[in-house]
Amino acid sequence: MEKQTDVLDQQQAALHQAWSFIRKEWALKCKSTQTQTQRLQHIVEHFRAFCERVRQKQLTGRKGHIGYITYSMLRTTWLEQKPVYLVEATDALWMLDAEPVQLEYDASWIFPYWTQLREQLGAETLKQQVSLSELELEQIMLEAAGYLHTMIVSLVRQAMKQAVALPEFEALDREEAFEIRVGEYMDHSVSVYREDQRPMDANIIRSWLEEKEESAYSYQALSQVQLSDGDYSSLDFRYTAFRQIEIKQSRFHHCILVGTVWREAQLDGTDFSHSLLHGADFSGCSLQEAVLDEVISNSEYGSDAWLDWGPLGLDGVDFTRANLQGASFQHAQLQGAAFQDAALQRALFNGADLTGACFVGADVTGASFIGACLIGANFTGAKLHRANFTDDQLSQAIGLAVVESPLATQVTDAVSKGE
Repeated sequence: MEKQTDVLDQQQAALHQAWSFIRKEWALKCKSTQTQTQRLQHIVEHFRAFCERVRQKQLTGRKGHIGYITYSMLRTTWLEQKPVYLVEATDALWMLDAEPVQLEYDASWIFPYWTQLREQLGAETLKQQVSLSELELEQIMLEAAGYLHTMIVSLVRQAMKQAVALPEFEALDREEAFEIRVGEYMDHSVSVYREDQRPMDANIIRSWLEEKEESAYSYQALSQVQLSDGDYSSLDFRYTAFRQIEIKQSRFHHCILVGTVWREAQLDGTDFSHSLLHGADFSGCSLQEAVLDEVISNSEYGSDAWLDWGPLGLDGVDFTRANLQGASFQHAQLQGAAFQDAALQRALFNGADLTGACFVGADVTGASFIGACLIGANFTGAKLHRANFTDDQLSQAIGLAVVESPLATQVTDAVSKGE
């Protein structure tokens, strides 16, 4: 009897391991798909139509200010082969709002993935000779729906970067504290966009940050507050928005800054070394003399299962049009990072991994790339005056054909002298 139990346990373990690989392969396939742009546009257009519906209700006096827009997964509809999300606009009472404005979002485009997962599970069950009851199969597939839901959360978060700029959204009467959330119906949800127009006291915010409370600083919205000369190291700020904020000469060592949004932020001289920057948006910010040594922002890094905030992967960090004069990125992991039209005069990229990074139109005058990996990095239209590149870098990167052959001995001598 014990021997038979051991065999069943081994079969179940083998099935579990195979199922993990199946999910991981599926996640990578979904991330690499070329239809991502179409999916985002589909969500944006649906959001536009929903905002128009809400605004019409407001104009006719049937709806007041809204505090939340929530996308809710209806998990049981997946078993009915109709994967839909219920989108609701509610007042400050949120789920207690008696008359929410509702509209369904059709996610049927994702259903074929769910079917494929079920087929792969069935094939693996036969291979491992494991018997699954209909109830057990249903439970596993409902769990799989959760993985697909994670993808929807990621897509809605990305889509909101465009959607909140729509005139239809701007026209809505919103509470001072407003959120867009994605989750399961009447259950757990996460914030994908947040704004807080209430006046903020810098001393109160600074004291709150100095308390270093665990899990207190993620998914927040801080705006128009001065927090310079502070030490905010080792804090988790994932998906927090910093808008029109001044945090100069501060420390963010070893912070989780995944998905953070920095709009019109003044960050000159601030030290972000050793922090996680996956999907962080610094576009248009001032980061003169900032230190970003050994930061990690690998766009493929998020596919590992332990990265619970983005198991399907995250975008690279965005420095488009940022002022990064004199900034240091030494030994940083910046694969896929965007530096388009950025000011990078005298920036240090020594030893950095810049595989696939975009420097189109950037000014890298006097920048140092000693020992940097530039495979697939795009320098088309960039200003390259006094920026030296090795022969390998010239052949690996895009848009460096106009650069005169560098004096490799100068680079070698500089390295040997510790320069």
